[in-house]
Amino acid sequence: MLVKRGDSPELDRLRDEIETKHPNISILDISHFYDTNVFNECEQTGCIMETLDIWKDVHPSIVTIPMEWEYKTYYGIVYAKQPSEPMQEFINIIQNTLDE
Repeated sequence: MLVKRGDSPELDRLRDEIETKHPNISILDISHFYDTNVFNECEQTGCIMETLDIWKDVHPSIVTIPMEWEYKTYYGIVYAKQPSEPMQEFINIIQNTLDE
Protein backbone atom coordinates (compact mmCIF):
# COMPACT_ATOMS: atom_id res chain seq x y z
CA MET A 1 0.00 0.00 0.00
CA LEU A 2 1.35 3.39 -0.98
CA VAL A 3 -0.04 6.90 -1.35
CA LYS A 4 -1.09 7.61 -4.92
CA ARG A 5 1.41 8.97 -7.42
CA GLY A 6 1.79 12.73 -7.19
CA ASP A 7 1.16 13.03 -3.45
CA SER A 8 4.83 12.72 -2.51
CA PRO A 9 7.84 13.09 -4.83
CA GLU A 10 9.96 10.86 -2.59
CA LEU A 11 7.34 8.13 -2.48
CA ASP A 12 6.97 8.45 -6.24
CA ARG A 13 10.69 7.66 -6.44
CA LEU A 14 10.14 4.58 -4.24
CA ARG A 15 7.19 3.56 -6.41
CA ASP A 16 9.36 3.90 -9.54
CA GLU A 17 11.98 1.62 -8.03
CA ILE A 18 9.41 -0.99 -7.03
CA GLU A 19 7.78 -0.93 -10.47
CA THR A 20 11.12 -1.08 -12.30
CA LYS A 21 13.10 -3.53 -10.18
CA HIS A 22 10.31 -5.62 -8.66
CA PRO A 23 7.52 -5.96 -11.26
CA ASN A 24 6.06 -8.92 -9.38
CA ILE A 25 5.02 -6.56 -6.54
CA SER A 26 1.57 -5.04 -6.95
CA ILE A 27 1.09 -1.57 -5.51
CA LEU A 28 -2.29 -0.74 -4.03
CA ASP A 29 -2.88 3.02 -4.11
CA ILE A 30 -4.55 4.53 -1.11
CA SER A 31 -6.88 7.36 -1.99
CA HIS A 32 -5.62 9.74 0.68
CA PHE A 33 -2.82 10.11 3.18
CA TYR A 34 -2.64 7.69 6.07
CA ASP A 35 -5.32 7.62 8.71
CA THR A 36 -6.76 4.92 10.94
CA ASN A 37 -9.01 3.66 8.13
CA VAL A 38 -5.95 2.97 5.97
CA PHE A 39 -4.26 1.08 8.80
CA ASN A 40 -7.42 -0.97 9.36
CA GLU A 41 -7.52 -1.82 5.64
CA CYS A 42 -3.86 -2.83 5.73
CA GLU A 43 -4.47 -5.16 8.65
CA GLN A 44 -7.66 -6.63 7.15
CA THR A 45 -6.15 -7.28 3.71
CA GLY A 46 -2.74 -8.45 4.92
CA CYS A 47 -0.96 -5.91 2.75
CA ILE A 48 2.42 -4.36 3.42
CA MET A 49 2.37 -0.60 3.77
CA GLU A 50 5.13 1.98 3.54
CA THR A 51 4.79 4.40 6.42
CA LEU A 52 6.69 6.67 8.76
CA ASP A 53 8.04 5.75 12.19
CA ILE A 54 5.59 8.19 13.74
CA TRP A 55 2.76 5.73 12.92
CA LYS A 56 4.45 2.70 14.51
CA ASP A 57 2.04 2.40 17.45
CA VAL A 58 -1.17 3.50 15.72
CA HIS A 59 -2.64 0.01 15.28
CA PRO A 60 -2.37 -2.89 17.74
CA SER A 61 -2.29 -5.55 15.00
CA ILE A 62 0.37 -3.97 12.79
CA VAL A 63 4.14 -4.27 13.18
CA THR A 64 6.47 -1.56 11.91
CA ILE A 65 9.88 -2.62 10.63
CA PRO A 66 12.43 0.19 10.20
CA MET A 67 14.13 0.18 6.82
CA GLU A 68 17.64 1.35 5.94
CA TRP A 69 16.68 3.03 2.67
CA GLU A 70 17.90 6.18 1.01
CA TYR A 71 14.33 7.51 0.87
CA LYS A 72 13.55 10.41 3.14
CA THR A 73 10.36 12.34 3.67
CA TYR A 74 9.75 15.54 5.50
CA TYR A 75 7.54 16.14 8.47
CA GLY A 76 5.51 19.26 8.88
CA ILE A 77 3.00 20.96 11.05
CA VAL A 78 -0.52 21.48 9.80
CA TYR A 79 -2.48 24.29 11.36
CA ALA A 80 -5.26 26.74 10.50
CA LYS A 81 -4.49 29.66 8.21
CA GLN A 82 -5.64 31.90 11.04
CA PRO A 83 -4.23 30.09 14.08
CA SER A 84 -5.16 30.82 17.66
CA GLU A 85 -2.75 32.96 19.63
CA PRO A 86 -1.25 29.99 21.54
CA MET A 87 -0.76 28.12 18.25
CA GLN A 88 0.91 31.13 16.65
CA GLU A 89 3.24 31.40 19.65
CA PHE A 90 4.10 27.71 19.27
CA ILE A 91 4.81 28.15 15.55
CA ASN A 92 7.01 31.17 16.32
CA ILE A 93 9.02 29.12 18.83
CA ILE A 94 9.56 26.39 16.26
CA GLN A 95 10.55 28.86 13.56
CA ASN A 96 13.01 30.58 15.91
CA THR A 97 14.51 27.22 16.90
CA LEU A 98 14.96 26.20 13.26
CA ASP A 99 16.56 29.56 12.42
CA GLU A 100 19.25 29.13 15.10
